[in-house]
Amino acid sequence: MIGAAGVGKTALLSQFQTSEAINPYDRVKDDTNEESVYVMLNGEESELRFSIATEMEKDPSPADAYLILYSVIDKASFDKAESMLRRLQHSPATRYKTAILVANKVDLARSRAVSSQDGRCVACTYNCKFIEVSVGINHNVDELLVGILTQIRLKEASPGPTSTSRHWYHSHGMMRASVKARQVFTWIFGKEDSKFKNCENLHIL
Repeated sequence: MIGAAGVGKTALLSQFQTSEAINPYDRVKDDTNEESVYVMLNGEESELRFSIATEMEKDPSPADAYLILYSVIDKASFDKAESMLRRLQHSPATRYKTAILVANKVDLARSRAVSSQDGRCVACTYNCKFIEVSVGINHNVDELLVGILTQIRLKEASPGPTSTSRHWYHSHGMMRASVKARQVFTWIFGKEDSKFKNCENLHIL
């Protein structure tokens, strides 16, 4: 779980620990500063181990999934989140791992500095999932927790990266322009683009 200071990483982890999807007696904190929750999904219990960081190492440590958090009332945290996604995509160890861009504090609508459209655009550009949450009012927190495990399982069951996905990450600028164009088309014609819709569906790859 990575994000700038103040975006709500610790608070989100605390909410995960009270989720209806976990067994309240199955919580573990060890000496490595990682915390585990056990999530029941489709009749199968899995352990999710979380660690929190404000900065990403030059060579990110391998993990099954990466949550990149930003605050919708802090544009700088959004820019930092995009930088972290870019670094994940350029590291061979993390390029094809699950990545979810998480926009927190959506309950503070009057102070919003980053639109939902901008979040979706970045998520689509970096081929990751996107969800808006509010830790403060527990909005979409359970959905995110279940979605993390679902994405990990789907990735493990998938045959692997395609030839297209192996080279597309070199052209982020072109991809971003394409996504922006599709976004404008959506605004003009009022027809929801499947690419944007799919990036918010945590139950499909």
